[in-house]
Amino acid sequence: MNNGIESCASELLRLHNVSQSYSRGGQAVLVLRDINLTLMRGQTSALVGASGSGKSTLLNILGLLESPVSGRLMFAGHNMLNANADVLARLRNRDIGFVFQAFNLLPRLSAMDNVALPLSYRGLPRREARCQALQQLQQVGLADKAHDKPADLSGGQRQRVAIARALVGNPSLILADEPTGNLDSHTAEEIMALLLELNRERGVTLVMVTHDTALAERFERRIRVIDGQLQEGATHGRC
Repeated sequence: MNNGIESCASELLRLHNVSQSYSRGGQAVLVLRDINLTLMRGQTSALVGASGSGKSTLLNILGLLESPVSGRLMFAGHNMLNANADVLARLRNRDIGFVFQAFNLLPRLSAMDNVALPLSYRGLPRREARCQALQQLQQVGLADKAHDKPADLSGGQRQRVAIARALVGNPSLILADEPTGNLDSHTAEEIMALLLELNRERGVTLVMVTHDTALAERFERRIRVIDGQLQEGATHGRC
């Protein structure tokens, strides 16, 4: 899918005047207000801001997990607000990879079978899905842990498995929600280096929520969410 926009990279996702609100105590509380944001293919962006500022809500909208109450959401040139649940689920499976702070691995499955899950949901035969999962584990340096359960892995290893799972379907967008938040500083640096290396090698668009300003400085864009609105600092061009 392509919307025909040409620059140093093609446009992947665009939010136009997007707002989101939730009902609390019978009253509507506005969380995001008239957000405008464009993400280009292959770009890296850090979302920063205080707790409750709207970062996670924005990430959920970018990941097609929530629909905004108003505005326009374009993904690869297509209006997502007109898409039904089946189309959204298919796009999430094929075009978007998620990496969470808590890893979200299934404890009864091996590392390989956790990574293979997105392919299984696509209907890929188990043997082929596991073969691709093993190749992806090799990419993140964990081929020797393919048959281990999450409980037998360190925190950094679990996050590498989660990254492999996010990447196994060859998505165009990776959304990471505080992926280093549960890790020590050395392991966090390894995970951050891995994500940025995968971005460079594959050209996958990377958006990460973080409270760490030093990590945010390593991204091309640093987007601060303040009271439901966006402020952007200087960017590092890659054209």
